[in-house]
Amino acid sequence: MNPVTLIAVDLDGTLLDSDKNVSPRTRDVINTLKQYGILFGIVSGRPVESGIVLCRKWGIEESISYIAGMNGGALYDMRTKQKESYAHLDGKLILQILEYYKSMPDLHVEVMVGNTRYVAWSTEATLANAEQFGENEVIVDLEEFLNTHIVDKLILRSRPEQQPEVAAIAKTIPLKSVVGFSTSDVLFEFVDPKINKGYGLDRLCEHFGVKHENTVAFGDESNDIEMLEKAGVGVAMGNATSVVKSIADVVIPWTNDEDGLARYIEEYILPNAQGRLNVK
Repeated sequence: MNPVTLIAVDLDGTLLDSDKNVSPRTRDVINTLKQYGILFGIVSGRPVESGIVLCRKWGIEESISYIAGMNGGALYDMRTKQKESYAHLDGKLILQILEYYKSMPDLHVEVMVGNTRYVAWSTEATLANAEQFGENEVIVDLEEFLNTHIVDKLILRSRPEQQPEVAAIAKTIPLKSVVGFSTSDVLFEFVDPKINKGYGLDRLCEHFGVKHENTVAFGDESNDIEMLEKAGVGVAMGNATSVVKSIADVVIPWTNDEDGLARYIEEYILPNAQGRLNVK
């Protein structure tokens, strides 16, 4: 393995356990990386603003170097407190997409701007989910809102059994200025075509002056594939999908509930770290 200077990790199913928490062992490992001068951060579909709130909650805010949100469409440097955004969608384009989903009126349509979800309706469950992930849910007239706003992305929240239909409809939408993909068994997202986690890793390497060959990325879902392919070493979690495992450089035997991320770093990255820094 080349010397590692930057580690990029997905959140759900990778950094987080099934209870959406960071384990004590993982927190300790992340803090140790900082002491060796290895940049560690999150590459997630969530907004960077939500990521900041959640990292504070998980007790890792002081140990991470960056948050790449919106599936690589935004970067927040934890040292400088500066945010960079790379792509947005015209609200009128979102309205065109929603026309194709009129046959599925029970989908929860979430239009994201930063960590605010603009929605047509809310339930106790959607409000609780927003709070869990450090986001705000605001009810608006979506047609009026989208006719006058630029947004970060569109999320369609469904029941698991509806996801195949959501994905099938997405394939019929003849718009080259947007791309759709599943990010969980209940979420389907639309973003600018150039945006994916691999693009986010490119921006991270550029921002920090790091070569791709000196990066390691961890993931478990299909929206992690581009990031794993571009990293010097792409690591699939033990709980990753079969597709992710098939493209990864390394498939670890441990899941996110077995401290898989921490155990790989302890066994394969820290022993080869170049030198401990005098960091308190």
